[in-house]
Amino acid sequence: MAPPLAVDWDRIAAQIQSSRRVAVFLDFDGTLVNIAPRPDQVRLAPSTRRVLRRLARHPRVTLVVISGRRRAELLRYVGLRGIRYFGLYGWEHGRHYPLPSSALIALRRARMQLSIHLSSFPGIWMEDKHFSLSVHFLGVSPLVQRRARRKLRSLLLPFQETLHIIENLQDAEIVPRRISGKGSAVQEFLAKPALCHVLPFYFGDDLSDEPAFEALCKGISVRVGTARPTRAHYSIRGPAEVAAVLIKLDAALK
Repeated sequence: MAPPLAVDWDRIAAQIQSSRRVAVFLDFDGTLVNIAPRPDQVRLAPSTRRVLRRLARHPRVTLVVISGRRRAELLRYVGLRGIRYFGLYGWEHGRHYPLPSSALIALRRARMQLSIHLSSFPGIWMEDKHFSLSVHFLGVSPLVQRRARRKLRSLLLPFQETLHIIENLQDAEIVPRRISGKGSAVQEFLAKPALCHVLPFYFGDDLSDEPAFEALCKGISVRVGTARPTRAHYSIRGPAEVAAVLIKLDAALK
């Protein structure tokens, strides 16, 4: 288990103060906002919005919100200038990235199969994001969830050359293989010459954040939420504590 971030904060604050630039990557659901029963019911707390606005304006800070949600949703729920918004696990970040027609055809066929075969599992529902399919398990019993995940993997075997599954604690995302995940997105972004001396932070709560934790082997990775095995260096308890840490980070930049 990762130790609490607070135990090492004095050393981290000194790193922030001595760094020319700081990059902060933030997951959205479960990190910036509390998990809601439905994706459209989330709310960004005013205190979180205020500190994000301050950090977005700071000349030494690069701020990135990276999520499995579509980029347009992140803009709607956060929508602050000066922040980079990476949707679909980092693949969607402003420019148009076409997917092969074979992937889109496979997604349509997979959606039909999942609609038919997952309807027998109570409480499970599917969200069509056009470039991905999200199967939601929130509130579903562990037994039903295990059975549904096994069925999902079985149904997707015919599509494995074109699609793959990004597993999360309360959902599973079916995406084209070109969408590789948050770890690759973070590595690619930090490879920019302008960020060669940056001090990177990554805050995330889910299984899809683990590759990003691993990508930040020389940075500061923070697992948000209840204790569980993680590749992150540190842990904090929830979105309210994320906001508190961002306030402390902002103060260390003065």
